[in-house]
Amino acid sequence: MTKTSFASRRVAPESFRQYCQTRFDRTVELTQKAIAALQAQGQPVTLTALSVATCAFDAKGKGLSAATILRNPQAAELFRQHSQAYQVQQDKAKKARRKRPGLSSEVRTTYRGLRATELIQMIEDLKTQIAKLKAQDEQLRSERDAAYRLRDEALEQNARQLASLTRLVQPSLSVPIQESSISSEVRLS
Repeated sequence: MTKTSFASRRVAPESFRQYCQTRFDRTVELTQKAIAALQAQGQPVTLTALSVATCAFDAKGKGLSAATILRNPQAAELFRQHSQAYQVQQDKAKKARRKRPGLSSEVRTTYRGLRATELIQMIEDLKTQIAKLKAQDEQLRSERDAAYRLRDEALEQNARQLASLTRLVQPSLSVPIQESSISSEVRLS
């Protein structure tokens, strides 16, 4: 028994192609009529409502399933154009895609050729650097706190010295100044 090649297989008869085209056109027509009916009634255009609404326009009374509507490219496009629920869902999906942080092409080309072990080693090195930086940060914070304490102590000591100097100077200010004492101070200086 010999195998037949793909090219030598039978071609579908013209009547089958016509049957498929008729079903395709029927799906588009029923979808258009159902969408118009739903919009005239003020109902939202959803797949479920569309499937139910197509039963009223189908001569056989069967209607179309949601899968049939979505499988037919023209019917699916009609649904997507007229369905608010679908458009809202697509808008949410677009916003969700935009929120994801994208990697720049430079970053992708940098890390694309690396093996998993190399990436793991890079991560470990980064962890080590982060630990060192945290320790350095803690040391700088403690040094800053010590400097603030020294500054506060120096300010307190200066305030005490200023207070004692003002107490020493205040009694001499209360004594009346005589011209002879002023002239003698000027001569000494």
